[in-house]
Amino acid sequence: MIYLWIASALVALVYWLVPPIGGDGSMLNSVVKTIPVALLAMSALPQRRPLLVAALALGALGDFCLSRPGETWFIAGMGAFALAHLFYIGLFLALSGRARFVPMAMLVVYGAVMAVLLWDGTGALRLPVMAYLVIIIGMGLSALAQRPGAQMPVLLAGAGLFILSDTVLALGLFVWPNEGVYLALQWALVWPSYWLAQFALMWGFSRPEGTR
Repeated sequence: MIYLWIASALVALVYWLVPPIGGDGSMLNSVVKTIPVALLAMSALPQRRPLLVAALALGALGDFCLSRPGETWFIAGMGAFALAHLFYIGLFLALSGRARFVPMAMLVVYGAVMAVLLWDGTGALRLPVMAYLVIIIGMGLSALAQRPGAQMPVLLAGAGLFILSDTVLALGLFVWPNEGVYLALQWALVWPSYWLAQFALMWGFSRPEGTR
């Protein structure tokens, strides 16, 4: 299992640091992007957590779709990640037990602010983007509602990093596209925070409750 984690991290690092292999939109580059989270899904198979494996597999599928050119692929990628978040919500609900009203209210406000910021720039994609925003906010709320446990900090980190990655990506796509400084911020944050989010969620949900 640990070998799959190491391989996932190494391929993710290559994808992040090396220029697109074969050029932007190449099939080889899409495959490289898909491998890291696919390996995490494979590593979760022995845990017999079908929702976790499905969420990670859908994340890998979403990575492939978003790496392909065209609006159809983009919508397919969003759909894959939306389904993945629904599976993560199911996993979090199995751990639910305590509502944290202040951070939950802050997350709802964040979602409303993001909806306002993205509204004009999303154009024809407005409906799927807003639906995805609702789902990822739901994932964050379910993470905040989990009962205390040894895995809680890493799962909260995973959910938070996922939201951070999608926030930076969405603002770059729909609010500040092609802005030089923001492109550098996207490169620095989107992929690393995304992979760390998937790893943290895989790690947290794979740990038996109460272990350290």
